[in-house]
Amino acid sequence: MTIPCTILIPTKDRSNLLRRAVKSALDAAPDNSEIIVIDDKSNPPAQITLEEFDDPRLVCLVNGDKGGAAAARNLGMKSAKGEVVFFLDDDDEFMADYCREILDNIVPNHHGLAYGFSAYLVSGNKSDGKTEGTIENNKLDQGIIADTAPFRRRICGFGMGFWIKRDVFEELGPIDEAMATNEDTEYLCRLIDAGKAAWFSAKPGVRVHQHSAETAATELGHVTSRIQSADRAQSFLIIYLRYQRLMKFDKQARQHIARRYIKLATKSGMLGECWKFAGTLPNLSERISARYYALVNFSAYRLSGKHSKT
Repeated sequence: MTIPCTILIPTKDRSNLLRRAVKSALDAAPDNSEIIVIDDKSNPPAQITLEEFDDPRLVCLVNGDKGGAAAARNLGMKSAKGEVVFFLDDDDEFMADYCREILDNIVPNHHGLAYGFSAYLVSGNKSDGKTEGTIENNKLDQGIIADTAPFRRRICGFGMGFWIKRDVFEELGPIDEAMATNEDTEYLCRLIDAGKAAWFSAKPGVRVHQHSAETAATELGHVTSRIQSADRAQSFLIIYLRYQRLMKFDKQARQHIARRYIKLATKSGMLGECWKFAGTLPNLSERISARYYALVNFSAYRLSGKHSKT
């Protein structure tokens, strides 16, 4: 039996934040829907954390031996009954009307859509000075995302109000569980490479919370803050090599992924690897530009003392 939507929430050691995320999902989800929390071996277990919620829409699963957010989402997708599946991080909140807007007004009126994402609200002060209520990821007009839009705007993190039709996910296969990070960028490249149509919602669909010092002491921090730059660089190299057709014909995609690799690799001191990688780019101007970018970044990180740090 299918239902209109499923909301997936993978969680790991964030009991207080998880309660807030689940409450927002229950408020945002239609009555005939489900919210699946996938517990990645949390302490205390998520099922205990969520005992206060008495709602038949809420289901709690336990991730298997693999661990990680990708494996948790894949497990959730196997159990999901919703025609449309929304992703929500356990430290964020859905805006109350987001899911209904997608289900009632977007999906029924645009039959070719496969997935979408949204602008989001920042909650709390960010290190770059952006404050409470700042709207992020809002550089696109609402509507179907054009192939000509800047590539960095055509991709998103799974925490940016991401949703996907379940049959599309089943067609393209599971999220890559072998990637330590940037598995969302890999999956968005997979969708773009397959020519799937996407929708951008200009009205914020999710509230993204910045972890305060008090929260950080009791709740698990963000994944990217716990992974070395060399491993993050490797994930972008995997993406570049995996999607050769996309990299060949979409110059913006090629340049974006290449620069992300070079930036993280030079932060880890891998100038030689970057120099060789730049030599594989398809034309002379890009090769020169990439090597210059590598030298500038390598020198800047060396002067700042940030080599080989996260």
